Amino acid sequence: MRHRRSRLFVASTLFAAAFLSGSGALAQAPPPFTAASGSERVDLLRFHVNDLGEWERLQRTSQSRPLTLDELEKLAKAGIGEKSLIEMMRTRGVLAVADADALVRMKQGGATDDTIAALSAFALPPNEAIDLKFLIDVATPYQVTQAPYLYVEVYHPERNYQESLLFSDLRALLGRRWAVDELRDDSDPLLKNRVRSLAFWGRAPARHPGKLQMRVLISQRPGLRDLRPETLREDERKRLVTFDVDYPAVSRRHACTLQLRLERDPILKDLFTLPRSDLRCEWD
Repeated sequence: MRHRRSRLFVASTLFAAAFLSGSGALAQAPPPFTAASGSERVDLLRFHVNDLGEWERLQRTSQSRPLTLDELEKLAKAGIGEKSLIEMMRTRGVLAVADADALVRMKQGGATDDTIAALSAFALPPNEAIDLKFLIDVATPYQVTQAPYLYVEVYHPERNYQESLLFSDLRALLGRRWAVDELRDDSDPLLKNRVRSLAFWGRAPARHPGKLQMRVLISQRPGLRDLRPETLREDERKRLVTFDVDYPAVSRRHACTLQLRLERDPILKDLFTLPRSDLRCEWD
């Protein structure tokens, strides 16, 4: 009898909550469950381990930086056993591209087949893109309805290959007031500017390591497809900014921050210059 009263109390409480949540009407039933496209069923028994020590070993990780191929060869020559080498690769990772050349190099250095298989399994994935953060200041005494387009090209000079081209309509971004910080610049008493600051992110595909160039251009022309100097107008070539980037084949991070300051001509309202620019990358 005591259990029946408790169930009735819970049912009446839920009914009251549903009634009140609908402002005088019963709350609608939740929508039917739909599985996400491509969702996977996972059998937890796959992770069943009878040996507690083995389970603890599998959960063990290291905060040390990943090993390099040179370090693995040095450890092997020093007499570190196969089991220890594989465990270090598992817990720390390997900062190398596990391509055929790397695997052959390990084999020629005397590595066992199990060690080579571990290198293939625990090597970090190769870099395929640069995470690019934009920090942009636009100084102008006027409105920003004639702000230019921003183009950023990642170019591989040795291959004569365009890795990627990013572009943005700055006038559209500056029109989103929720995304723009604005302050007044009174440093020039004759020309009081307003500085509008933008911060946004992009991802620039780049699959070929080596010495890259990151080209930056602001232009009133929409639809540019590359930033080769021969395809640009003379005034655009003068405004083109180029940064040299040493892009590694593999790294724990692949992030760059591009800082730009645009200034509007006090007379020609559609003319913007790029007096300051800076690029900093972190590969780690």
